[in-house]
Amino acid sequence: MNYDSKFTTHNIPEISRPDGISEKTKYTFSITYTDQHSMDYAQFAETTRDIIAREGNVLAPYPDPQGDLNLRNLISERLASLRGIKADADSIFISSGAGGAISNLINIFLEPNDTVLVEEFSYSGTLGMLLAKKANIIHVDSDENGILPDSLEEHLAKLKSQNITPKFIYLISVFQNPTGITIPLDRRKAIIELAQKYNVPIIENESYADFRIDGDPLPPAMYGMDDTDSVMYISAYTKFLGCGIRIGYTVVPDIVKEELAKTAYNGMPSQLASMAVFNFLDKHGYKHGLEVEQSIMKKRDAMLTALKENFPDTCEWNKPNGGLMVWLKLPEGANSWDILRSAVDRGVKYNPGGVYRADREKNNYLRLTYSYNTPNEIHEGIKILADVFEKEKLI
Repeated sequence: MNYDSKFTTHNIPEISRPDGISEKTKYTFSITYTDQHSMDYAQFAETTRDIIAREGNVLAPYPDPQGDLNLRNLISERLASLRGIKADADSIFISSGAGGAISNLINIFLEPNDTVLVEEFSYSGTLGMLLAKKANIIHVDSDENGILPDSLEEHLAKLKSQNITPKFIYLISVFQNPTGITIPLDRRKAIIELAQKYNVPIIENESYADFRIDGDPLPPAMYGMDDTDSVMYISAYTKFLGCGIRIGYTVVPDIVKEELAKTAYNGMPSQLASMAVFNFLDKHGYKHGLEVEQSIMKKRDAMLTALKENFPDTCEWNKPNGGLMVWLKLPEGANSWDILRSAVDRGVKYNPGGVYRADREKNNYLRLTYSYNTPNEIHEGIKILADVFEKEKLI
């Protein structure tokens, strides 16, 4: 069989990736894997068996197009109590992870050359989807409190003068990936006001809201603060329960619901996975959350200690109150992109800052995740990484 003329001919942009980023390493500081050391798999197996025994007959027909109703009701209750969001089950769509939710929204909003606004550094998976859609991606300047309202308005006003209305603003508002920033309340209000003023909706991703470790309580979600249908909300249980489970969800205003319903069915996860997640969260969600908090606290503290012991004062890093990552800044001129291969050859992998930029620039930054390895392994891996950077004259 000759397949030369079978594949699609539309031009999908090639997305540059640093050498070594796809290889497996012992010290995996590059991926926000689920914390395998906090998950009680025997307990998860028990609750999965229980739900199949009680409700297994619902697996015979195709599921509800919006996903399992029990899970959507549970999500509705959790959002009301934890994130200040009042949304009934009819406003919620279950998806294949947060990535599936993002993909569904991108598919109903974007045409090639449409403009979207994102943070100075934005999640690499979302950037990949936007680049594949040939979107015009604008990075908005950010500081230690997240996206800067003045910079956001400057971009919006300039685009308006060119008769360009962006399709949406994409934000990770809690423990942002990759920087770990949580946008404070006053800035959330300012961002919402700008979205309303310029008629540009917000896609708010809170996939890391379940990973608060310490510090101040989280501010309410922007979705719950808005009263003009300006915000769409995304979150997931992928990192909380298992990357292989792939359960996420979208909450949308009614005006978006009908359009999303046309395509969301194609991105649904398995009904069995949804049922298993519902029953586990219903029975053990609170206790599991405490176990996750205790485990990732130890790992975060191990990484912060290891960085302090092995990296010089010319480097800077955040001290996250939650999430699964540390954002590290190297001296100006350092290039973490080009040196990744050297680190991978020593068994350590991280993500260069450039993978969080459409232009692949600002590689004196890098992201280090601490969810996968043990505290001892984190100490070992960071020591090796510091040695690699020192030999390559990055620090």
